[in-house]
Amino acid sequence: MKKSKYPIILPLLASLLCVEAYGQVLRIQETAAKDGQVKPGIVYVCQKIEDLRHGTPEDVPTFHFTVHTESANAKEEPPRQFETVDKSYFDDAVFIGDSRMVGLHDYSGLDNATYYAEVGMTIFSLFDKPVAKLADGSIGTVEQALQQKQFGKIYLMVGINELGTGTQERFLQAYQAAVERIQSLQPNAVIFIQGIMYVTEERSQADAYINNPNIQVRNKNIATLADNRNIFYIDVNEIYSDGKGNLSKEYTFDNAHLKGACYEPWVAFLLEHGIVK
Repeated sequence: MKKSKYPIILPLLASLLCVEAYGQVLRIQETAAKDGQVKPGIVYVCQKIEDLRHGTPEDVPTFHFTVHTESANAKEEPPRQFETVDKSYFDDAVFIGDSRMVGLHDYSGLDNATYYAEVGMTIFSLFDKPVAKLADGSIGTVEQALQQKQFGKIYLMVGINELGTGTQERFLQAYQAAVERIQSLQPNAVIFIQGIMYVTEERSQADAYINNPNIQVRNKNIATLADNRNIFYIDVNEIYSDGKGNLSKEYTFDNAHLKGACYEPWVAFLLEHGIVK
């Protein structure tokens, strides 16, 4: 048998490669451990294997390699501007909400839109009450309906019925959770958060809970959920206010709801606040 000309060099090279590989593992683990941050340009394979060794199949259901590069932080999409649209814009729109949205369904003339609305609906009951017509003709929850059909635009107005329930903080938390849930069910839809409509000055001064100062605070809070890219805040109080922060008496029959003949300004407002992708 012919002897190799390099009996020592080959084992030595193999040893060096093993040592270097082990050193790379330690360097990567040390890099990740120092500040807990993912470093651009590093393939975190060894750290992933370490996580698998100490975890469970439930913790890491699938194994894959992840490469982090400098280009991971993409440019944020610029804010979108409102545009004037026509009534066909609402062909793929759904209006979700309480009695104010029921009125929009009954008197607006936007018959090409879908409505999941009911008197007394709140942000807390939004996904629980059977108010939506499902594909088989039965009546199900808003969540079931949003799982079955995709919309291009979603309009949400709730809040008047919650004014005497819970705190402002709890209301905002529930509202944010609802918007996030809608986004997960309707990832391609533009979401319009509609401000809670005021009540008249007479009603506001006579009610410890359902009053305009409370409404204004809650509207200010839910407006913060808008990112002007996929979620937008619009407020019809701009057109129905008496100029002093109250619902003008000329528009209402009961100090809280619009007269049937007074929905045309709301429709015009919606047409002037379209978002076209």
